[in-house]
Amino acid sequence: MRPIIIQYAGTCVACGAALAVGAPAVYERRVGCFCPTCAPTDPEEIRALRTAGAERKAARFDEWAAKREARAEAQLTSYPELRRDHAFNTQPGHIPARARMNAADARACASLAKARAMRAKAASLRNVRVAGDAERAREKERAAAREWVTVGALIVDPFYGLARVLRVNRKTVSCQREDGATFKSCLSWIEPAEREGASDASL
Repeated sequence: MRPIIIQYAGTCVACGAALAVGAPAVYERRVGCFCPTCAPTDPEEIRALRTAGAERKAARFDEWAAKREARAEAQLTSYPELRRDHAFNTQPGHIPARARMNAADARACASLAKARAMRAKAASLRNVRVAGDAERAREKERAAAREWVTVGALIVDPFYGLARVLRVNRKTVSCQREDGATFKSCLSWIEPAEREGASDASL
């Protein structure tokens, strides 16, 4: 959601109040404009609004894809008696009916490819995200790591490899490698060294 200045008169989608030209508002794509006081701030409420808008558009893409698939399937299964006629399909030279059927089949295949792209677009639209999703996912990973990581534990960092934990911080761990070098790693990156087959004798 982003703050804007109204360029065309409208109404708030939440309370129905008039929004005059030049008035401040908050805009949400595929939803509309809100009064500054009506604009939702709760991430889950924003997610629900975006999901509803995205679902409406995704449903249209699915509908268009279904129509293309139905037409293409009808074309690719048309004239079954000709499609089983090997003489018709393999006879050299230009046969107008065969040329027309092949051209129509090519268009049907192209339409199926377009339908697949529409299905992919619909799936992408349904993958709704709101501000803070990435950080919440990282915090979930950090919380999982805090359940097992302790001072002295062996961990594997994706960049520095095997190391021993010197200190557990709020979002990171301070570690030391076998060569004595120290570094900090994000809690969401590290894994227990046991998963790599390491042992206490490794350091």
